[in-house]
Amino acid sequence: MAGTFLCAVTALFAACGAGNGAGQSVQTAKTGQAERAEEETETEQSAMTETPGDTSGEEADVSAEDVESAAASGQDGNANSETGENAAPTEMPEKLCQAKIRHYYGGILSQVMAVYQLPDMELGVGVWGKDTLDAGEMAENCFAVADVDQDGREELLVRWTTTTTAGSLEVVYDYNPVSGELKNEFCAYPLLTYYDNGVIKAGWSHNQVPPAEFWPCTFYQFEPEENSYVEIGSLRAWDDIGEEWDFPTERDVDGDGTVYEMVKAGEEYSDYDSDYEGFQFNQADVDEWLGGFMEGAQEIPLVYYPMKHESFADFTPAYLRMLAAEAGKERTDTASDLGLFILKEEYFLDAAQTLLSEKYGVVMEQPDPAFEEWTVGSKDGKELFSFEALNAGHIGYKGERFEDVTIFGIYPGMRVDSAWEKLQAYGFYASSYTEVENCLITGEGFGNISIWFSAEDNVVTDITVGPYCAFAG
Repeated sequence: MAGTFLCAVTALFAACGAGNGAGQSVQTAKTGQAERAEEETETEQSAMTETPGDTSGEEADVSAEDVESAAASGQDGNANSETGENAAPTEMPEKLCQAKIRHYYGGILSQVMAVYQLPDMELGVGVWGKDTLDAGEMAENCFAVADVDQDGREELLVRWTTTTTAGSLEVVYDYNPVSGELKNEFCAYPLLTYYDNGVIKAGWSHNQVPPAEFWPCTFYQFEPEENSYVEIGSLRAWDDIGEEWDFPTERDVDGDGTVYEMVKAGEEYSDYDSDYEGFQFNQADVDEWLGGFMEGAQEIPLVYYPMKHESFADFTPAYLRMLAAEAGKERTDTASDLGLFILKEEYFLDAAQTLLSEKYGVVMEQPDPAFEEWTVGSKDGKELFSFEALNAGHIGYKGERFEDVTIFGIYPGMRVDSAWEKLQAYGFYASSYTEVENCLITGEGFGNISIWFSAEDNVVTDITVGPYCAFAG
């Protein structure tokens, strides 16, 4: 009997979770640089090793209304948890806003690591016929979280290089935690420099002919109204290297041995057939052109982190702990909330069993020797709790409310609408991966939580909760 129930629970959580990120929608910005990256060459990239923004110890001064609004939106947009309809955008405090943004970005990074996908594109994997990456190879890719477009909100930069040059890229995502919109602001070959005036200098994948030491590049300007980058123009050079190339000495007015081509957005590049007539500008012309949009601009110093879970492991827990702290202000029974152990304890199953046995005298036993991972908790001969030590672990609570024990504020016997309200305060929203009623998640990436409950006559009967990731299993 225990084995049958165990399989049922495992199947249920698979229905609540296994997916490929289809729940994430994204607006995409396309650039000419993405097309240039189709040519194959190699580039070097480095990855820093510190952990970004550990906010686990921070406390935010946020109101219950702010938290409820933030919790209702989740990984797949600012939607009503029960109906799926878009909720009205609401302001939220800065710390909660940042935590929710990073929580969402953690979902994207989880998807990258687990299934080699971004919300709006698949990623090329390896070279020479390889179609998987080991942990060391994955960590050669990297990411950064910073406000590169200078709009006051952090963007996610994903740099992917463990593939051919044609598949190498760096993409800039912006997530709006109020509207729930994810926007692909920019994507190009991963040779980018970001400036504090909202400009990106995007190096080309190849140093195209004619020959020059200067590396060709295209400049882009962030447009707030479009929430994306638009092309300003490109710059490339031609150096006098001797007889191999017929350098146009007559155009080299300043005599420094270099002439430039400046191509504004929408204009054509010159080529061999036109004798590269576009290369007619000198250094003073370049300085004047660049000064029109780059004067006083400073490069934004960025830290890129290796693509591994440790680099963003606290993104989701920090957000969920922030919501839990605010939700707990309205409660007096949080010490007996089994769900909170998932947020606080590495071995949450042991912690929950210890609480129930030592404080309430609940008897723990393993009814089926063939399933050592399955434990039930009973009181006065009545089975009330169950614990599964497989698939990251799950806690079950059924039948009737026992003392003041809850799971994220809910318990058997509570009305369904009240249970939804409680769970929303902790960041839960309806899973888009299942048609099962009353299956909720806190997000799609590593470190999230899934909860399911059954109901009769609009009253909660059984509850099951455990760690969750949409891209696992």
